Amino acid sequence: MTRTLLSVGLLIALFGIGVPWFKRYDFLDPVMLAAYFCLPLVLAAPVAADAFAGSAESTSATVIAALRVTLFGWGVGMAIIAAGLITVNAMSWHGHVLMPGASFLASCAFFSASAALTSVIAAGLLAHLSSARVAKTVLRLVFFAILIAMVLLVRGASPELSAAFWSHTTSAELAGIALYAGFALAATGSVALAVFARLRRIS
Repeated sequence: MTRTLLSVGLLIALFGIGVPWFKRYDFLDPVMLAAYFCLPLVLAAPVAADAFAGSAESTSATVIAALRVTLFGWGVGMAIIAAGLITVNAMSWHGHVLMPGASFLASCAFFSASAALTSVIAAGLLAHLSSARVAKTVLRLVFFAILIAMVLLVRGASPELSAAFWSHTTSAELAGIALYAGFALAATGSVALAVFARLRRIS
């Protein structure tokens, strides 16, 4: 428990205070914040790999464990974002709070929770079928591949493709994308959770 609290505190200090302190107003950029809302995927997956690497459980126990891990990863991610917003405002106070639009925050938070649940189930399934170590390795490779693909898309794309990409990175565009993706992941995650819970019960 103490180790977990220390890890959470370090993450908040680094990504919730350190990065916003360095980036300042750039932290409020929609693309930067959208990336931050993806943090729960990375935070919840390793915890899920450890949680589901054991023997079979009842359906209800699996569902509760998955939701608990999802809530943990999502909660830490939201705490980091909140700390970042507080840090930016504390550094440059102008008499009013600098904050992204409510629709952007709500849509991204919904997407973040849905994506966290999906990553928890994926990590849990890998750990259940193999081991926690294998699951963590596979997930690290997947996350790294996604990161490389995004960097190549932004930096190596043609001017036309790059312009088309950045035209869809306004807060309104990203809020719409996050909302639709959130509903899709929520539906997928709910079905996958039911299947995964049944699989663990009969294994």
